[in-house]
Amino acid sequence: MMFSKKGRGKPGQVWHNEKSLYPILHVVDSLKEYQKELARKEVESLSELGMVGTSFSGVLAETDQFQERLQDFGQSFNSINDAAGQFAQVREDITRTVTGAQNMMEELQKVSAQVQESYSAMESTFDHLQTAVKEIQHCMGRIGSIADETNILAINASIEAARAGEQGKGFAVVAEKVRELAREIKELTDDVDTGVQAVETGAVQLNESIQTSQETLGAGFGIVNGTTESFRQITEAAEGAASVQAEISGVIEESQRGLQVICQFFDGIKSRYQEVIKHIERTNNLGTTKSAMFEDVDNMLSQIAPIIRDTEPGQG
Repeated sequence: MMFSKKGRGKPGQVWHNEKSLYPILHVVDSLKEYQKELARKEVESLSELGMVGTSFSGVLAETDQFQERLQDFGQSFNSINDAAGQFAQVREDITRTVTGAQNMMEELQKVSAQVQESYSAMESTFDHLQTAVKEIQHCMGRIGSIADETNILAINASIEAARAGEQGKGFAVVAEKVRELAREIKELTDDVDTGVQAVETGAVQLNESIQTSQETLGAGFGIVNGTTESFRQITEAAEGAASVQAEISGVIEESQRGLQVICQFFDGIKSRYQEVIKHIERTNNLGTTKSAMFEDVDNMLSQIAPIIRDTEPGQG
């Protein structure tokens, strides 16, 4: 901005020299220095505002990253909740399996009871077997010896077969001997036909085996009862797992609500940060306007001194 120069020597005009206008010039110079200082301070302020804006931008970026991490946490909570939800299906599978096993154990108990009754009925028949057993002991002894030899030969045959591989000559010899022994057993069977009726009804050894079986069956009843109790404990443990799953789900839901509150909080902070950045940008724009105004003021102040000097007598 420039001041227009007015004509000189007009009637009634008062002339001043530089000495009389010194105070004005001094004030002008002081104003120029003050204006320069203000301009420098303004530049520093704008620089600081730029740094603040940069800092806020960095904070916004970090806030975005933190929110992303919070969202990852939320996704992790969802995954944990899904995994915990699978406990319910596992519990149902366990309960269904245990229920099926318990039903089978009940059937086993019924069958075992029936077998026990059969054993009890068989015990009454062994008193009639004593005479018949004595008559067939000799034949049974021979049959037992042949059976033992047959067993040994059968083992040898298996060994030979393993060793021979495709070359099974040794196995053929042993097999032939087994067949011979089988024929001898058939002949002995004919000899003991007269005692088969008595043997079919029992023997002392069979009686002992039955007693042993009865004892084993009794022990089996105890095992069945213990197994049933174990199934009951498994069912209770499955129900306990369901309770734990419910607690986990509750904690996760509460944590998710907390995460939502934190995310909302950061959304609010982010919105305020953006408002601050807008104000900083507006301040920068105003600072630019002020810089232009400072330049205009400097131009105007710079023109005062020459204008004053032009008013001195004897100029131009």
